[in-house]
Amino acid sequence: MSVTIYTRQGCHLCDEGIAAARSVFGDDISLIDVDLDLALLERFDTRVPVIVAEDGTVIDEGIVDRAVLVRHARRHA
Repeated sequence: MSVTIYTRQGCHLCDEGIAAARSVFGDDISLIDVDLDLALLERFDTRVPVIVAEDGTVIDEGIVDRAVLVRHARRHA
């Protein structure tokens, strides 16, 4: 299962969210910097990190809870 993480440089919550996602989903993640795209910046600015499943479902955002990621991974295994 792959996930996309909307993130930004210098964001400690993003770093923690990425680490949590890697511990659950491995290296099958894509990182997208919201500051490089105005539409993404408008959509996700204050919400990063935002972890999104392949189907577009937001799994978690902000202060990422690893347990939420694990539950999602188990339900969609």
